[in-house]
Parts: sequence; structure tokens; C-alpha cells
Amino acid sequence: MNKKDLAELKKHFNASDDLLTIQKIVTCFIDAEKTRKCQSVRSFAEIPDEEMSVLYQTFAKVLKGTLGKGLVEYPFPNEVYEEDQSQNLLWNLLQKGLDDEEQLEKMISHIEKNMIYTLPYALFIAQCTYTVFEKNKLGEKNKYDSHDYQFLLCAVCPVESRIDGLIYDEEENNIIRKLTFDKVVSDAPTDGFLFPTFTGRGPDVNHVLYYAKKAKDPNTSIIEDVLGCKFILSADEEKEAFRAVLDKAVGEELNLNVIASVNEKIQDYAKTFANEPEPPVVSDIMVRDILLDSGISQEKAEAAQQLYKETVEDNYFTASNLTENKTTLSSSGITVSISGDATDKITTRLIDGRKFLMISLDDPEVTVNGFQMKIQ
Repeated sequence: MNKKDLAELKKHFNASDDLLTIQKIVTCFIDAEKTRKCQSVRSFAEIPDEEMSVLYQTFAKVLKGTLGKGLVEYPFPNEVYEEDQSQNLLWNLLQKGLDDEEQLEKMISHIEKNMIYTLPYALFIAQCTYTVFEKNKLGEKNKYDSHDYQFLLCAVCPVESRIDGLIYDEEENNIIRKLTFDKVVSDAPTDGFLFPTFTGRGPDVNHVLYYAKKAKDPNTSIIEDVLGCKFILSADEEKEAFRAVLDKAVGEELNLNVIASVNEKIQDYAKTFANEPEPPVVSDIMVRDILLDSGISQEKAEAAQQLYKETVEDNYFTASNLTENKTTLSSSGITVSISGDATDKITTRLIDGRKFLMISLDDPEVTVNGFQMKIQ
């Protein structure tokens, strides 16, 4: 699934669109002890407009985010297509529909059993259809040639029990303390998934798209235990793993100029191919070449290439995940942030056995905490 496919699906996912419809919705509440308190299956047409609007917003948020960060596509391992395994459960539910009590019970029980979630939560599952019109070479729709892309969209929303303190009681015409608790279902899901993925304007049943509200903190129990997929590093984890590769392989040659150069070259590469359907990734050969261009020795660059290849295991890291918009230098009690176009003004020196950070001040005006500083 690429950015173009995702953008097309997002574009049509709204209540006023005639091409994408939601047929059925399952809602259920599960408490912190994994006890299911309630469950319902409703035709979307029967749901009141006010509730329908909130549900659309909730499901639409599962499709928000950036591919490779908050939205990650996972392939299913072969074994999860076996009977009562994750891909098999999703496929059967998709084929038989949310009205099939047996398949629905299997799927929800599978989620309850395998998902780790510390709060009570509401589980929403939507059965959807998007009518896909074929296009000619000019990108024009052929109204006589179409097919249906059927999919399931799942959203996991936290439920908070809260008491709001004082309220105005109309019957008593007085301000009194509220004595009952409201269980408020958030319309912002923390997790969700789409099955099958929308790839090449059609279904790909061998992949699932996982959504995490916090890209830095995905729920691995959903990825591994509910969906049965092998966890892929988050954006921040890719960055940390890449840093570890350079630290170990390059070692003492990893100075300020090299770090800034590597960041700049990967950043330029990411921007150059930003509009491509697939997010650009950094190959092991590219790691070697970037390091060589940044002044690293042949031996160290090839060592980094090999270590990176072993680390990624053919799942190359996304270029945009490996860069920083600013170069940040930190030491005990000191942090200096430098924009990308100013890194050439920073140098390091060893004077009389002491390490110094030197900043070239081409602009005569320097401010500290908003005050103009005079350099004596």
C-alpha cells in the first residue's frame, strides 16, 4: 500500500461520499479485567446522524498518519492463515460479514485474549465497501468498469471513568456535587487496523495496515499477538538502531562534520523522492556511499554497510526516520541547537588537552535570552 492508495481511500472516507459506504458496525465495551460488558451489531443506516458523525470521525482517524510512522503495513506470516489464526479469522469475518455470530465471536474473543490494554476500552469494527472505478491512461474514470473493494476497519478507543465535581441540577435549581461516574469513550483511537490493505487500487489479503496514535509507542501486542505479524521498528527505534550502527562501525571517525554530512545527505535524498508512491528507504550500499562521501575511510564505511545489512534484515529503514531537522550538541548542562544550513559554522578543537566547541559568529548581532550580547 503506497501513499497514493492511502490518499484515495482517505479522500472517500466520509459520510457524504457515495462510493464508500459502511454497511455494519460492531461496538462493544471491555473492562480492564477483559470482561465484555456489552456488544451490538447495527446496520449503519439505523444509527442516528449525531452518532454516525462521531463514528465516522473515529474510523477516519485510523487512516490518518504517515506511512512508515503512525501507519505501518505488515505482511502476514504463512502460518497465520491456518484455522483460527489471525489472518484466517479476519478473512472469514470479511467473507461472512459482521452478522455471522460465530465468526464475530471468534474475532472479538481473539482480540480480548491477546491484546494488552491497561484501561477499559471500546472496540469498534466497521464492514465497508468502496466502489473502485478503473481509470484510463489519462487518469479518467470509466463509469462502466468498476469493482468493489471490501474491507474491515477496527478502532480501539480508551474509556475513562470520570466525575466532574460540581454540576448544575435543573430539578433542584442548585449547584450540587455530582455523585455518578460517566464512562467516556474517546473518539480518538489509540490503535486500529485495516484489512485487507488497499494496494494497486485493489485488496491485498496478505497484508494488514496497523495504526498507532503514538507512532513512538505502538502496541506490540496487537501487532504480534492479535494480528500475528512480526513487529517492525518504530520511526524512533529505526533512528536509534541506525545511530548504534554508526557508533559501533565508524567509531572515532564519527566527528561533528561527518554526523552533519550524513544527516544532510539522507535528508536531501528523502526530499528528492518525497513525492514517490513508496517512502524512500536507505539501502546498505547507500550507507557505505554516504559515509565515503562524508570522509569516512573505506574500511569503516564497508564495516558500517555490513552491520547495517545485518541489523535491518532486508527491511531497509525509511530515510525520513533517520534525520534531524536540527543538529543538537549536548554536554553536561549545555545544549546547542543548530539549523541545517549553519552546521559549517561549528567546529571542535582540542587546545592544551581540553575539548572546545567553536562557533563562528558571522553576524555581529548575538542575543542571549532575548538580550543583545556584546562580545568584548
